Amino acid sequence: MPKTIKDHLENTFEDLGEGNLKKFKIKLRDRKEEPRIRQATIEKVKDALDLADLMVNTFTLNGAGPVTLEILEVINCHELAAELRENIGDAPVVPGPGPGAPSTEHFIDKNRTELIARVNNVDAILDELHQKKVISFEDYSNIRAEKTKPNKMRELLMGPINSAGTRGKDALYQALKKSDPLLVEDLESQRK
Repeated sequence: MPKTIKDHLENTFEDLGEGNLKKFKIKLRDRKEEPRIRQATIEKVKDALDLADLMVNTFTLNGAGPVTLEILEVINCHELAAELRENIGDAPVVPGPGPGAPSTEHFIDKNRTELIARVNNVDAILDELHQKKVISFEDYSNIRAEKTKPNKMRELLMGPINSAGTRGKDALYQALKKSDPLLVEDLESQRK
């Protein structure tokens, strides 16, 4: 079975060594482009497999390679970058759905911009997610400390929900349905 992009990323991260792995994680944290990865999320990365998972979950299979290559070049790991570039050139990529096919993208991902702009009762959602142990007390406190509702939603989506993957997105969706059912209904009707 041919190696996937994720397999190649994992091998690359294993070859980085401890010092360069630390540099890679710092540069990843400091990226200005979206999507960004929070410090707390990066601190949870313990090994090459965790980092490969984080890259694919954050940037998708198609985006994880280019971001990894960019950071490898910045930290002067040119040989590893060249090797990865060569390997991912023929790695199987998961194609997106064709025209007219139903989208497999999660509701939260599809509606990210609208959710940031329109969710009004963020604190109730945070309460629900904390109670269900989807977000930690630290994340709960940090997000509540944000000044505006859009900033709270942005932090929630880019931090703990991103880290929690599909389970986190499902929990957020349920919390949204509970706290703001009309918004969810409106967004679902727009996407049909």
